[in-house]
Amino acid sequence: MTNVIEDILETEGIRIPKHIGIICDGNGRWAQNRGLPRSLGHKAGTKPIETITNLCFKLGVETLTFYVFSSENWKRSGDEVIFLMKLFSDFFIKLRNEAGNNIKVKHIGVFNNLPNTLITEIKETEISTKNNSGMVLNIALNYGGRLEITNSLKKIVNDINAGNITIDKINEDLISDYLFTSGLQDVDLIIRTSGEMRTSNFMIWQSTNAQLWFTKDHWPDFKPHHLKESIKHYNRKNI
Repeated sequence: MTNVIEDILETEGIRIPKHIGIICDGNGRWAQNRGLPRSLGHKAGTKPIETITNLCFKLGVETLTFYVFSSENWKRSGDEVIFLMKLFSDFFIKLRNEAGNNIKVKHIGVFNNLPNTLITEIKETEISTKNNSGMVLNIALNYGGRLEITNSLKKIVNDINAGNITIDKINEDLISDYLFTSGLQDVDLIIRTSGEMRTSNFMIWQSTNAQLWFTKDHWPDFKPHHLKESIKHYNRKNI
């Protein structure tokens, strides 16, 4: 990983995206291709999250967002969802234990339908890392772009009815302030794994100027060299 960092940072004129969003796709297919249960694919998918988080921090990325569970993923089998919820609980515990003083962990999405044990771990992780001054790590869990915009509109209407704001104050900046990503910059680069060439309801509002990079490799096989290639793509497209 050190060589990849050096290669990227030593490239003349290289620009590191301030906000990278990653759609972590293909865990189940990765496992099935190996004759393994889908659950083992999801578990394997936690490793590249750790690796890429550390790499992005060292590269100076300001915000990193992983899209790990869509608000539409509840359609999966009950056993798979139960496994994922437990996996996410364990993962948030690990995040806060290893964040140090450098990474602020945030959940973006809604708590609806999430088990109380997971909600507790999410809140504890956000509280314990809220004063960290380094990179912001967003975990998009039970998240959807349309859901996010709908949620923000409801909050705006409530504040209008409460007399906190007036209709004439509504503009793009105000709407951004009501999104889950309030206070964060828009996404510069979106990466999607597993060969799907679509953004699947991810950061609809925040990605209007984002560059897109796709790979056929499934998420558990995502390595530092993939990130290097995506950043090179970002720079070629932003000359």
